[in-house]
Amino acid sequence: MPKGVERFYHLTNKTVSLLVDCRGLQPAIRYFGPLLSDVNERMIEQIDRHEAPASLPSEPAITLSPTHGMGYLGHPALAVKRDLDQWQLDLELVTCEVSKRELRFVSVCQKRSVETTHRLQLAEEAGVLTLTVTLKNLDPATPLGVDNCLITIPVPDHLTEAQEFTGRWGYELQHNRFQLPNSSLVRENRTGRSSHHLHPSLRLLSNSTGLDTGDAVDIQIAWSGNHTIRVERLADGRRLMQAGELLDAGELVLAPGASYTSPECLLCFSKEGTNGLSQQWHRLVRRNYTSATASAQQFSPQQAIRPVQLNTWEACYFSVNEANVIELIDQAANLGIERFVLDDGWFHGRNNDQTSLGDWKVDRLKFPRGLGPIAAYCNEKGLEFGLWIEPEMVSPDSNLYRAHPDWVLSFSDSSLIEARHQLVLDLSIEDVTEYLFAVISDLLTDIPISYLKWDMNRDIHQMENAAGQRAVHQQTLALYALMARVRENFPHIAIESCASGGGRIDLGVLQFANRFWPSDTNDALDRIKVQAGFLSLLPPELMGSHVGPSPCHLTGRQHSMAFRAAVAFWGHMGVEADIRGLTENERSILAAAINLHKAHRHLLHQGRYIEHEPSEQQAAWSIVSDDQTESLTAVALLQTPRAAFPNRIRFGGLNTFSKYRVQLIWPQELTDKQADYRDTLESTMYGGDWLQNVGITLPIMHPESMLIFHLTKS
Repeated sequence: MPKGVERFYHLTNKTVSLLVDCRGLQPAIRYFGPLLSDVNERMIEQIDRHEAPASLPSEPAITLSPTHGMGYLGHPALAVKRDLDQWQLDLELVTCEVSKRELRFVSVCQKRSVETTHRLQLAEEAGVLTLTVTLKNLDPATPLGVDNCLITIPVPDHLTEAQEFTGRWGYELQHNRFQLPNSSLVRENRTGRSSHHLHPSLRLLSNSTGLDTGDAVDIQIAWSGNHTIRVERLADGRRLMQAGELLDAGELVLAPGASYTSPECLLCFSKEGTNGLSQQWHRLVRRNYTSATASAQQFSPQQAIRPVQLNTWEACYFSVNEANVIELIDQAANLGIERFVLDDGWFHGRNNDQTSLGDWKVDRLKFPRGLGPIAAYCNEKGLEFGLWIEPEMVSPDSNLYRAHPDWVLSFSDSSLIEARHQLVLDLSIEDVTEYLFAVISDLLTDIPISYLKWDMNRDIHQMENAAGQRAVHQQTLALYALMARVRENFPHIAIESCASGGGRIDLGVLQFANRFWPSDTNDALDRIKVQAGFLSLLPPELMGSHVGPSPCHLTGRQHSMAFRAAVAFWGHMGVEADIRGLTENERSILAAAINLHKAHRHLLHQGRYIEHEPSEQQAAWSIVSDDQTESLTAVALLQTPRAAFPNRIRFGGLNTFSKYRVQLIWPQELTDKQADYRDTLESTMYGGDWLQNVGITLPIMHPESMLIFHLTKS
């Protein structure tokens, strides 16, 4: 064992312990779970297993980066090559640097002149462990090809089930729970973004884990490009999980002295079921991410106000012009909306999706005076002004493409593949990113813009850059660099990450974004499931949730304004319907919902999210203040019930010994019987123990409707 390296390390915070075993050649995680009070080497040794029949005398450890040269026969976490006969790695631990909640292990393979640095860092409060591995080419003369560089974590044997977030465009982030196979579960995303159907996360559960009880482990990869997550069961019965960037052969080559650091893999543990995981993630994100991307106007030092906004897309599509935009701004101000976002169609020649991407100049036929007066009028009316852009793309029918056809990603000697009539700009070309920064900078300098909706409306199907290399790795890093540059030069700008809906929702882009657009569907019924998936991983203030038109443009379903507004209430609220065509009754309901959201967003955007046990017919969830003095609860009836009354609602997260007043605050319009129910409910004080264990009876509800309850401690 190297001098100065301990035989094992035990890191703790308020909720979890991490044990790392260094008795072998490489560090290995032996435990990550509930806080342990005392650990000694004999306990660590007890984890070791006896020699198995027909196996090696000593069982190969599942190290942080196992390779085949160690006797390990699973999928290698590190795979490199200098030539066909120079691929073997024989890493040995050299040093370990220790701080309060961080370990840095440095290992070297003398034979291949390769150095690895594994960094493990426990969050200050949440049960989250952040892991990265840095691979460095120590050879002074020859490059090093990297095919794999993944983080490896052993899976406790009682975690036998998985839950993934899958779906498609217009129906993202759907829960799918299943039994882990006896072989390998492999999730590989090659879309060039974090994708609509394979979110860069995976949840491991025991067969008894529920919403509020049982062990659960979650991993998220902080990366917006191609990614992989793999759960493998070895022949000896042990399971492991590997996660990181998905690299194609030849995509990553390290020059002499160069290094590569994997995306952060964030591992979260909860012994309080999947709700515990969600709350741990929300706590981490609020502490580590949103404070860094908050605007100047704030509720508290940690959390920025999220203005209710109107987006023009489903109101006007490409048919925006000065007259109808001014009309929308007037009506938005009257409804209490606080931000106006001009979506696609504002730039020169952009009358449909077949033209003009890349030509980021205002269309003077639609806006003869430019956008400056529009933004100024917004400000006069008390609204911020936001703008849609899609900087990573170009239309073949554009001045930019005609001038620079060599600026796009392609595939040698093959026809270009268009998607939504657009191609992907090669961000690894310096002239491309300089051009993009210049046009974005001009817009943000010339116009009082406070918000950018940053879109990406297609996958990357042809991944060859100007150098003839596979592009996604460099493309992702170049995107981050461009977004960082925009943030650095315009720190007041809020950025929404949109990728034809939920195609780029991850902790990587969250370093630069303030908001996500979870899905292009505004169907309130579908949105309940989409938003439940989103809130499993990220807090409500990051979730764009809009009141869409009826009928919904994607599904054709019609929903009442009360239902649409109630569903949009639970995130960063917005409106995407054409408010000019609303009836007076719809306008009144929408204004009431906006006022209700504004009155309660301090709780919505800071409280603890709790999902209630769902059924085929009913969904419910709550947001509870940290001090348990206040909560909001939604109960949605999804379809025609089999019984006359909905199921009782049992509230969660309350103080057992406190008394609460329960108010039905939505919908605005109630039947006579619902009004009597409301009045009776408010006339009684309920104990927290009663509300959590017995609950309350619900009134008769129409299908596709929602009730919202507000609980306050007496």
